Amino acid sequence: MIESAPRRPRRRWIVAVTSVVGGLVVLGVLGEVVLRYIIDDRIESAAAELPPGMSVARDDTPALWQVATGRATLRVEVPAQALSDAAREATDLTDVEVTPASDGLVARLPLTVAGTEQTVDVLLSVAAEDGRAVLRADSVQLGGLTLPVDTLAEQLDVAELDQLAEGVEFPEGESPVEISSAQATAEGLELGAEVAMW
Repeated sequence: MIESAPRRPRRRWIVAVTSVVGGLVVLGVLGEVVLRYIIDDRIESAAAELPPGMSVARDDTPALWQVATGRATLRVEVPAQALSDAAREATDLTDVEVTPASDGLVARLPLTVAGTEQTVDVLLSVAAEDGRAVLRADSVQLGGLTLPVDTLAEQLDVAELDQLAEGVEFPEGESPVEISSAQATAEGLELGAEVAMW
């Protein structure tokens, strides 16, 4: 009867491979934790340059990937009050109020029409263009009618409506935050953004 060879070398090989894989997993987890801290610090410094009232959070993209690409991805939530403040700052419309609606965003503002002041609702679209979020007037609801913004602005000679038709951008000026997506929500606006890591 022939005895089989001992199986110890195979066990050692399995233990060695398991140890290497386990070590790599531990290093990956530790690296992810450390890199998240670095990314959060970079996001915090970039968020300081955004208008007040916005909340900024890192998205679910793995930190290792973000560092490898050199871009931290984040979500920015903009409440209606911050949208109103941005619209007031970018235009001469000191009384504009931006609110969420079922089909997007609405800017409510007083206008003088035929000698009387009336509150009109301006329907806004939102888009990400050239690294900025842009709110742009689509149409105006006045006295039960929905009119194109350009037509009403021309007929009433209201420069502020022209400003809304051209679009309100934010963040304004130089900013480390680059907006990649924008959509209206029940609370205001949700933006997808990127910040250069280095």
